[in-house]
Amino acid sequence: MAYSRLRESAGVLATQLVGAAAFFGLWEMVVAGGWAGEAKFGQPSRIAAYFWAGLVDGTLLHHLGVTLFEELAGFALGTLLGTAIGLGLWWSPFLSRVLEPFAVIFNSLPKIALAPPFIVWFGIYQTSKVVLALSICLVVAWLSAFTGARQVDRDLLDMVRAVGGSRWQAFRSVVVPSTMPWILSALRINIGFALIGAIVGEYVASHAGLGYLAVQAAIRFRMSQLWMVIIVITALAALQYALLVWIERRCFRWIGSIGEGVRL
Repeated sequence: MAYSRLRESAGVLATQLVGAAAFFGLWEMVVAGGWAGEAKFGQPSRIAAYFWAGLVDGTLLHHLGVTLFEELAGFALGTLLGTAIGLGLWWSPFLSRVLEPFAVIFNSLPKIALAPPFIVWFGIYQTSKVVLALSICLVVAWLSAFTGARQVDRDLLDMVRAVGGSRWQAFRSVVVPSTMPWILSALRINIGFALIGAIVGEYVASHAGLGYLAVQAAIRFRMSQLWMVIIVITALAALQYALLVWIERRCFRWIGSIGEGVRL
C-alpha cells in the first residue's frame, strides 16, 4: 500500500514537472520565434538570467530578506495576538458578542485600503508593512480561535465540572486542545495573508522588498524581471505553505483525539 502511494505520488510529480517544462518551453519558442514580444510577455531564458544576476549581485536576496522580515514579523505577532484574543473571549461571552461584529466588519474590508493610512502613520519603511500584515493576521486568528473555542464539546466541559475541575482547568484541558485544529488552520491562511500584506504595502510605498522590485520592473517595462519576481513570490508562498502543512501534521501527532481523556 505504501509503495503504491509512493509510486502514484511520484507519477503525479513527474507529470507536473513535464507539464511545467512544456509550458515554459512553448513560451520560450513563441517569444524566440517572434510571435510575441519579450517586452510585453517576458521570456523564460531572460527570466532565468534576471534570477541568476539577482543571486550573484545579492540584490534579489536583499529584497527577499526585507519582504520575509515584514511578512514573518506580521505573521507571528498578528497570529499570536489574535489567537490570544480569540481564546480569551471564551471567558466572557458578553464581551465576545460585543466585539465579534467589529472583527467581522474589519475582516471584510479590502486590505489594500489599509495600506495608504498605514503608510502615512508608520512611514514608508518596514514598520508600516509589518503593521499591515499584523492587522490582517490578527483578525483571522481571532475569529478562528474564537470559533473553535465556541464549538467545544459541552459534554467535555460538563465532565470537567462534574469531577470538581475549575474553569481554568476546563480551559487548559478542553478548550485549548479542542481549538488547536482551528488555530493550525488559521496559520495556513495567515502565512499567505501576511505575504499579501507585506507585498501590498511595498506596492504602495517602499524602498526595498519584492513588491518594490516588481513595481520598479513594471515601471521600466522589464516584463521578464517582473515575471521573475512573481515566480519568486509564488515559490516562497508555496514553500511556506508546505512547511506549515508539515508542522501541522507533526502537531496532530500529539494533539490526538480530544475526547480520549481529559487531564486536570
